[in-house]
Amino acid sequence: MVFKNKKPGILTYNYSVIIHVNFMELNQKTPKRGRASTWSPEDLQKALEALRNKYGLNEVSRLYGLPKPTLKRHLDGKNKFANGNVVQRGRMTVLPAELENELVSHINQLEGMLFGLTRNDIRCLAYQIAEKNGLSHRFNKTEGMAGKDWFRDFKKRHNLSLRQPEATSLARSTGFNKIAVNRFFDKLESIITENKLDALKIFNTDETALSTVQKKQQKVVSLTGRHQVGKLTSAERGLTTTAIFCANAAGNAIPPMLVYKRKRM
Repeated sequence: MVFKNKKPGILTYNYSVIIHVNFMELNQKTPKRGRASTWSPEDLQKALEALRNKYGLNEVSRLYGLPKPTLKRHLDGKNKFANGNVVQRGRMTVLPAELENELVSHINQLEGMLFGLTRNDIRCLAYQIAEKNGLSHRFNKTEGMAGKDWFRDFKKRHNLSLRQPEATSLARSTGFNKIAVNRFFDKLESIITENKLDALKIFNTDETALSTVQKKQQKVVSLTGRHQVGKLTSAERGLTTTAIFCANAAGNAIPPMLVYKRKRM
């Protein structure tokens, strides 16, 4: 901003306005390297289009908030995997996305067939995949498996978790199929229709085992370094009592029946 002085022919500048404008320009700094990126793939695509339209690198970096080295690498195609408007944040994984997706599909398929893979099985598979495809890796060659850190990050990337499987017999696994289930419900429907059964006449019963001794004890405070800590109970091994419950589809239940252990006569 310029204004005239009292003396004729002399112009002076309002430096306060100029300093204020300079500080406003300083607020639009190029993001420093090392910070978490806040830009989106759409911003990267628009910035690359602006660079191809002969806009300056500094101007585009300030306008879209992208670091200049990032723009330069994407424009020149010097990245190994992320080029153009493809965004890849952080270090690249040892296995490419395609191989990891195939591994996840294999894990889910075996788990659905009741042959789930353990943690070490997956780590060994990852090592074998990297070796077969000639990928550069830092897996443990002595043990022939990937590291624990890789397995932890692999679970996070693909929404996987370690679960305790329930023991399932071969007879149950082979008997529970679509054909057998449809045959069961067809027979159930015919029996209900022939006998004109309603919710009051359809009962379901189940049994469970009760122990006279508490199986799991609550934790108690003890001196650090003590090898054995005990808690008094009525017996170390309790007797098992069978409890049978029965209820109908209408919500009515009969009192439970308890089956105690008997002595041989």
